[in-house]
This record gives sequence, structure tokens and C-alpha cells, in this order.
Amino acid sequence: MPTARTTAGPIELRLPVDGTEAPFAYPDADGCLALEVALACGGYASLVLPTDDARRWAGAAFAAISVAYAEVTADPHALSEEELAGLPPASVYHPGAGLHLCAQGQHLAVMRFHLVVDVAGECLDEALLRAALVEEISERFKVARVAVSAAFALSGRAS
Repeated sequence: MPTARTTAGPIELRLPVDGTEAPFAYPDADGCLALEVALACGGYASLVLPTDDARRWAGAAFAAISVAYAEVTADPHALSEEELAGLPPASVYHPGAGLHLCAQGQHLAVMRFHLVVDVAGECLDEALLRAALVEEISERFKVARVAVSAAFALSGRAS
């Protein structure tokens, strides 16, 4: 059951979410974006996000969930911020042995990857870099779907 606790300060609202139903985002009437999630007890809840900050917020939420997931499950494939920072430069990457999949009958084999890319430069444009990553990956591989998160600023100043 959703609960709300009001104190003299901020409000804490805890809503158990149905993790089997994907969230749905749409433009809100006030020029914001609404993120609708299914509640475990039935019904829906919507978070209203300022459009300019929505992608960055969603990326931060994904990062926070990834780190918490790794801590709770001890999943060896979920990297923490410290582990990500400790990875060697891309130029010395050696993939090693991995999974080999083959199509079954009429169904193509499909693999999913989570890719973390740190791009360094004098002046970086997030939208252009996302587009370039999608274009490069799509041209080189037979990509069924690709999504690129909002960027996280690791250093530098926003202009």
C-alpha cells in the first residue's frame, strides 16, 4: 500500500512499483514530461519532470539503481562508479572469450550489451556524441535496437 510520511521538513513518499511493467513517459500538459509507473498494489503514479532536466535525471536514476542493484545482488557484471573509473583505457581493451550464440530455426540469435563510454575532449556536445555513437554502432553491426543514455559530467564545466 503506498505510504506518505509528512514531517516538519520534506515529504517522503514510498510507492512499491510493479517492476514487471515498463515505465511510460509522455509530454505533460504543463510543458513538462510525466513518467508513469505501475504500482505493485494496482493503479499508476506519475512523476512530473522539467523537460530540460528529464534525460539527465533519468540517467542519474539509472546509475543509482545500477549501483544499488550491484550492492544488493553482488552481480559481478554490474560495475560501481569506482570500478568504472578503474577500467583501463579503451585502446588496451582485450575482450577475452565470451558467449557464442547461433540462430534457432527462423529466430535470429540476439545479444544485449551494456556499454559505458567516457569521451574526453576540449568541448563536448552531448547530443552530437549520442548521435555519433548510435550511428557508428548501427553501421558496423546488425543492430536491432540501440539506446544511449544522457551523459554524466565527470569533469569540466557546462556552458
